[in-house]
Amino acid sequence: DLIYYDYVEEKMYKWSNTPLSSKTIEILTKDFDFGQPSVRKKVYKVYVSYKGDASAVTVKYGVNGETDDSDLFQFNSNNTPLGDKSSTENKESWHLAELKPTTSADANNIYSFQLKFAGTAAIDFEINDISIVYRSKQIK
Repeated sequence: DLIYYDYVEEKMYKWSNTPLSSKTIEILTKDFDFGQPSVRKKVYKVYVSYKGDASAVTVKYGVNGETDDSDLFQFNSNNTPLGDKSSTENKESWHLAELKPTTSADANNIYSFQLKFAGTAAIDFEINDISIVYRSKQIK
């Protein structure tokens, strides 16, 4: 059996593939430097494929190792850019969200990039894939 530890509730649980209810989540990706930590970059878009109700899930990004909530930036002028895709006709298919930095200057001349998903995830919410569209800048 696979077990996991819930740091908030300070309890051990047996893993189940079937969620019981919506859950507060906080997912922080690694700090992506795209294999070139000393080269400046510009991030244009992030694509997230997901299904389920993500209407209460916030998606923000940090740059250059910043993880403090007050220093994170939003996408598409919205803290919750993903939507509710849990209706009967949408439930089984994956949906692609195109996320653009609200202020492009915040994602320009950066060395690393990190995503943060937080909030309340419905029981049917799943992330399949994350793709980041970026360009490396010339070394001066």
